[in-house]
Amino acid sequence: MYTIYSEKDIFENIVVFNDQTPNWYNILCNHSEVCLNITDSELANEEKQGTPIFEFIMANGGRSPIALKDYFDTIYEDNSVISAKPRAAFFLNCSEEEAASIQSSYGVIVQSGESINDNILTGSFKRKLFKDEEIEDGINTGWKTLLNFNFPPSNSMIISDNYLLQSTERVGAKYIASGKMNVIWMLDALLPATLSIPYHITIISEDNNQNEGWRNRLAGELNTEINNLRNYEINVEIVFTKSELLHERILLMNYVNSSCEHGFYVFKAKDGITVHVVNKIQINSYFSSLNNSQGESEYQVANKDLSLLKIVCNDLSEHIHAGTLVYRGAILGGCNPNKSIKNRLLNDV
Repeated sequence: MYTIYSEKDIFENIVVFNDQTPNWYNILCNHSEVCLNITDSELANEEKQGTPIFEFIMANGGRSPIALKDYFDTIYEDNSVISAKPRAAFFLNCSEEEAASIQSSYGVIVQSGESINDNILTGSFKRKLFKDEEIEDGINTGWKTLLNFNFPPSNSMIISDNYLLQSTERVGAKYIASGKMNVIWMLDALLPATLSIPYHITIISEDNNQNEGWRNRLAGELNTEINNLRNYEINVEIVFTKSELLHERILLMNYVNSSCEHGFYVFKAKDGITVHVVNKIQINSYFSSLNNSQGESEYQVANKDLSLLKIVCNDLSEHIHAGTLVYRGAILGGCNPNKSIKNRLLNDV
């Protein structure tokens, strides 16, 4: 279940005036575990006919909210604790401006009762790309033109693409690391402008049996170039592996599940605007199919994707000495001393 942390009065307003924020009401009733800023005794007093909490229990099939007053106390003492819940949403007792500031600082959805964005988890994007199509719009080119729309907040990202990092392109007499260049261009379009905590990026790809020197060099270049994109710290982890569990080319962020049919090497290295091969990119927020739902929500799909990726990474970390996994912690400053992944998203499943 998705997790929502809410002040009691904001939650009650969503339940009672459900026509004003129908998407959040749907998410609350049909997809979420709801945690409220109340005590257990206060919750017990509300679980009776005639209260909004009772109406919510009846609407969702019998699930009661969870009383978590102590946790909310820690949030108001130190807002940064919300970063440990990278995929949750928070409805807090603060002004619209304060909510926007906290959200921007920690990359997690924070809403004020003064103004609730009912569409923040329902956006989607799809585009078919033709080989040699040129994507540009004024000063924006390539990935920045393709992804020129608002994303939900984020503080973490995982890219899994088997052939991305080994991809090269001949330009004149030289071979250019086109996969690496597309990673940099794409991240420059996706990373938030500001953040008060380190951003976590994990890239999982095959190395095509390249030697250790190649892996070290590529990892070091990626770490340097990615960190040069923004003024805040970015924790970069590179995992070289080959697994039968990893076939789709996917990109996961805090509230987004996306895929690129023929990989994220989308644009030719020679100019960054010309499409490399016929491709299709799809980007879906967690509840983009909320009002026409068939099968699983994007949140459920993301859970499964993250679980598979975690299985692969955990298995590799257990066999680090076999050479099947290459972490370059000394270069990247990315992995924990025990070689486990730091990424918040992988550690949220």
